Amino acid sequence: MKRSNLILFAVIGVFVLFFGVGCSTYNGMVNTDEDVEKAWNNVETQYQRRGDLILNLAKTVIKAAKTEENILKEVVAARASATSTNIDASKLSPENIKQFEAAQSKLNGTLSRLMLVVERYPDLKSIPQFQKLNDEIAGTENRISTARTDFNDAVAIYNKKVRKFPNNILAGLFGFERRSGFSASEGMENAPNLDAVYE
Repeated sequence: MKRSNLILFAVIGVFVLFFGVGCSTYNGMVNTDEDVEKAWNNVETQYQRRGDLILNLAKTVIKAAKTEENILKEVVAARASATSTNIDASKLSPENIKQFEAAQSKLNGTLSRLMLVVERYPDLKSIPQFQKLNDEIAGTENRISTARTDFNDAVAIYNKKVRKFPNNILAGLFGFERRSGFSASEGMENAPNLDAVYE
């Protein structure tokens, strides 16, 4: 009787131990998964802010240079494309991230064309609203860079967690798959050259 009770307690103890470790591992993966989603939301927020600022900058430029209204249409279209490209953080594949970057790249292109308009109208640089928006866009580019770095860091932590043994067993059972982060693509690592306006 005592021996069977001892075996029963040992089996229950092992089960409780494995259950506790399993819960802790699962909860750790959930936490890092949530960190990745939060970091992605921060990336999207900064890109949204940038799109809004670029649109406001375009409107300011067009008010002063009424003959350049076509650039406003281009900015509006590129901003609409960039802000409508939303990707669920749980579906961040390399292809989806490239699609997101492509939409943002179009907005970068319109910003470059907008800066060419500014070069043709040097008086725009003296408009306080233009100066303020230009400075805010430059600051937002730094925020985007930081948000992308933070996102990649969160993805790296998450990927390490779901790939390590024995976490990888539970990750496979509960559907925790590797995530993709940003990688350098041609031209995307460079912020738009806003300083060219002042040269």
